[in-house]
Amino acid sequence: MIYEKVYDATLEGHSYNNDTAVEWANGFVFGECETSEQNIAHSYCVTVTDEGIGVYYCYGADHYFFTDETGDE
Repeated sequence: MIYEKVYDATLEGHSYNNDTAVEWANGFVFGECETSEQNIAHSYCVTVTDEGIGVYYCYGADHYFFTDETGDE
C-alpha cells in the first residue's frame, strides 16, 4: 500500500479534466488545508507541480485530489 499526505481539497471529475485540475492546483493556497495520511488506490498521478503538490485523479470515485510531495513533516 502507498500512503501519502493528502490534502482535504477535492474536485469533482465531471467538472474538471487533467489540465483544469492542474491549473486550479497552481492557484490554490494549500498551506491553509489540513492533510491526513491516506492509502492511494484506484488513482494515478497526473503531475507534481513546481510547488510540490501532487495532482491525482481517482478513477474509482471520479474526483481529483492533491498530495504533499515536498517530504516536509
